[in-house]
Amino acid sequence: MDIKKAVPTAAKKPVVKPVAKKTPVKKMSEAQRIKNLLSLNSSTRIDLGCGENKMPGAIGVDFRKVNGVDIVQNLSLYPWSNIPDKCADVVITSHLLEHINPASSNPQLTELIKLLVAKKIITDKEVDSTIGDHEFLGGFIRFCDEVWRITKPGGQFISTFPYAGSPGYWQDPTHVNPISHVTMAYMDPLAKDQAGNLYHLYSIYRPKPWKILRYFYDQSGFAEIAMERREIDKSYNCSSENGMSK
Repeated sequence: MDIKKAVPTAAKKPVVKPVAKKTPVKKMSEAQRIKNLLSLNSSTRIDLGCGENKMPGAIGVDFRKVNGVDIVQNLSLYPWSNIPDKCADVVITSHLLEHINPASSNPQLTELIKLLVAKKIITDKEVDSTIGDHEFLGGFIRFCDEVWRITKPGGQFISTFPYAGSPGYWQDPTHVNPISHVTMAYMDPLAKDQAGNLYHLYSIYRPKPWKILRYFYDQSGFAEIAMERREIDKSYNCSSENGMSK
């Protein structure tokens, strides 16, 4: 009986399939996210200083990342780097303006920053990203100029706040900016009093121009004002971006 020896066969090498390279997912920048957010609706409303009580349908802005806040931005640092120009049809503030420091920039701080930049201890880029505008005339005026910047031509700025000197104004220890029915006339080059006479207050500081549409107030309670962005006219003699010069 013939017994055939089994001839060993060479072991087959396993077929290794090439691993498909994963395409890295490009993370969306914060600027692009905000741009997309602002383009979602045909009419854009921005609620500044909204906290957790954002107006329904609005884009919420606050320095704290809490529920309802869509854009984190410190509104006391100028300019508001996270909010682009002419992006809002309506800007809303509710019980925010009385918290805005009305003081002008600190001249000692301004000179110190200039000295540090001159000695190349810090750079202009670092100043812009951490401090921002450090030379301006009137913090509240600077704030309103920023609202003007982010508002579309013909857009509105609507605000509610406690009237200057009212119990609602004095009760909060963080209220620093009293606003009366005349205060906003400093922002409107053509503002008139109840008798129809021009106030002639705009020319004192010459900020970015607004048009007062309506103003309701109770001297012992609260006030609400609606203003429309005016376009700059040579006759207004507007100041520069920071209000320090023509």
